Amino acid sequence: MSSIVGQEFLIVAVGVPKGQEGVAKKDALLAELKRQPALQGTDATLKDVMKFEVPDSERSLIFGSFDNLIRLTDDLAKADSTVDSVLHRIERQLLEMDPKASFTVTSQRQASPFLNYLRSWKWDEGKYPRGKSISDLWPWVMQKVNNMDEDVRNKTAQYNEYKTQKGNLSKKDGANLAGKDLIDVLTPDRVRADGGADDDFISTEHLVTLPIIIPRGAEEEFLKGYETFADKVVPMSARKFQGLDDKDGNSLWRVVLFKSAAEAFKKSCRERRYTVRDFEFSKEGYRKLEEQRKQVEESVKKQRELVFGMYQATWSDVLVAWLHIKAMRVFVESVLRFGMPPSFATFILSPKGDIAAARKALADVLGKQAGSLTNSMAEDKGDGDDEFFPYVSLSFTPFNCVREK
Repeated sequence: MSSIVGQEFLIVAVGVPKGQEGVAKKDALLAELKRQPALQGTDATLKDVMKFEVPDSERSLIFGSFDNLIRLTDDLAKADSTVDSVLHRIERQLLEMDPKASFTVTSQRQASPFLNYLRSWKWDEGKYPRGKSISDLWPWVMQKVNNMDEDVRNKTAQYNEYKTQKGNLSKKDGANLAGKDLIDVLTPDRVRADGGADDDFISTEHLVTLPIIIPRGAEEEFLKGYETFADKVVPMSARKFQGLDDKDGNSLWRVVLFKSAAEAFKKSCRERRYTVRDFEFSKEGYRKLEEQRKQVEESVKKQRELVFGMYQATWSDVLVAWLHIKAMRVFVESVLRFGMPPSFATFILSPKGDIAAARKALADVLGKQAGSLTNSMAEDKGDGDDEFFPYVSLSFTPFNCVREK
């Protein structure tokens, strides 16, 4: 798949005679194009030029008046650009979720890799009925694409909300004690909490316990002076939590004091560059947090699977819509250029070499066929290219994002 990323594909068309003569001419043109070395691709893209069966002749699409065709030229070009943007945004989102994601096209109840789908492409009558005029069909297609795009955006936003919630509840893996959430440091297995006077955290109507982070080398000084940091500090209440020193050598202690002295004590600690953390130990609070984390983790996993599957299905549906928009553009521009009734040969290719050489080979083969059929009123400019070609030419790049090998 990585070899196809950034590879441009060309859809080209030229007028042919009506009826059986036209059928034979299509085959003859295909054979001649396949003989052109400059038009050869690779096994990873399209090695040979292939037919791209845009409905014409008896199976022709319906378009109404000549004025409709002129309007459709601009309308379909804008629709093409919009679908291109939607498709490649979904491609990027898919790969952000899984850099090795597969891209499978499901059409007419058949699932296949992109190139296989392209090789066997035909107009999907069930999904895009030819009984509708192009003027009615393309807005209907775009409504479907826009609805899918909106659904993807909504599901993505919902998924991101779950991820944000998970991030807010996740353990903060800071390198030092100051960056960690104490609920993940002072866990029930590390805190003495038997309901007695020797508990690590004493909390009563009048007493409170404050955790304090002491920098490396400052423990002795802290122990000498903490009882004087404020009135009503419980003497000899400083206690170190063993085994919790961080990589910088900071240690975690606790001090018990009267609630009325808490603010003064914190102020004195700040002046001495000790960090007081507000924390109330609770076995039940820790259990509830772990349960909440588990539920959010499961929700994120479920949403991820849902969104990932939605991306894959939507990418497929949008790609199918895109190629039908391309087919409608080929039809409209071919009728404008080669006249009525619609009879034209359409081919798809992805040349591996010099694009200028490929254009010359196309002009040599298709230019002869175009001849007097070309209508100067509807010169195709080749998807934003100012150069004129003696054949209808559209280009597209199905994959833009680099894959992980």
